Amino acid sequence: MRCFWCNDDVDRLTDDHIVPQSLGGTLDFKVLACGACQSKRSRAEHETARRSILAIGALASPVKARHPERPTSGHFRPSYLLCRHPLGGYGESLLSAGENIRSLAYFEVKVVPEEPIEARVRGATAAEAQLLLDLYRNAVQRKVCPGEMVCEFTANLGVAPEIASDPEFWPRIVLLPGHRLMFRARDPEELIRFAQAFTAIALSKYRVDAARWRNDVQITGGTPHRCAIHYDPQCVRRVAAKVGYALFCTVARKRMEAGEDERMRRYILGLVTSPDEPVSIAADLTTLTTSNDPHYIVLSPAYDRSAAFVSLYGWDFRVELGSAGVLAKPTVVMCQVDGSGMRIGSEKDLLGVTAHMETRVFSRPWLRRK
Repeated sequence: MRCFWCNDDVDRLTDDHIVPQSLGGTLDFKVLACGACQSKRSRAEHETARRSILAIGALASPVKARHPERPTSGHFRPSYLLCRHPLGGYGESLLSAGENIRSLAYFEVKVVPEEPIEARVRGATAAEAQLLLDLYRNAVQRKVCPGEMVCEFTANLGVAPEIASDPEFWPRIVLLPGHRLMFRARDPEELIRFAQAFTAIALSKYRVDAARWRNDVQITGGTPHRCAIHYDPQCVRRVAAKVGYALFCTVARKRMEAGEDERMRRYILGLVTSPDEPVSIAADLTTLTTSNDPHYIVLSPAYDRSAAFVSLYGWDFRVELGSAGVLAKPTVVMCQVDGSGMRIGSEKDLLGVTAHMETRVFSRPWLRRK
């Protein structure tokens, strides 16, 4: 009853997917972990599968649908995901696990100084747009005691220069999953002007007219979307380290040398702050594949016996396991990205992925100093 990660003796352990379930991993390969360690690792796995560049591969793959009882689960969380709307302006989109990309409801208001104010309302249905308005209206009309905050919303000012320079982009308020509201604008001054204008709309008797709602307007397949993501890249490297290290321990039924083993586990849990990490990445990584090709993990290949090589959606990582991290013979583990299973690969699988990995050049660019 010892946790695989902290090695503490605890009363209750749960199954921990070696390859995160959100990336298609299954319990064919697992370890037992305590709740505290599961919680420590969850941030890195969430960051990888929902915010990072790998999240696009995860959510474009046929992974299992998000949790039906958690409205905020399984969603791609970029700074923005915008596309040109057929009726003008930029539409807000949402990409979720197990679902097609869909449009979000939003109100946008043109608040250019010294120009007439104009407003537009968009969304998949009139009901969603009215819900957005009602949520904001109820928030600003809530009676509070002196000195108490009326309401609080998220503001996002991360708009790309090419969009910010386009007069067709208007500041807006967006309805996010879980009935959350978010403002989006170019800068704080524009945000304040928008908030004032939209609050005036919310405090009026205006209602979304369902009878005049355009149901024939759709964002067609193939429409280019503009996307910006911000995430901690070390979280992705920690996930790669977890996959390579835990698979080695499971297949070999042993650990690394004591000192290095503890350092690896602390790194994976996010407890090590040293920049000298056990993970390096392929130096020429510039693209991401959204194909259904499986992930693969190569342990102790002939050309680099003390390493595990982890490939996730075409992104390749090298995990240093040290002299004790050597298997009797090279092994490859295949993981289907749709969550249908993991297995030890065949000799043919091993030859194919080893030939690919042998051509890769790995580095640690975050150690470079200008």
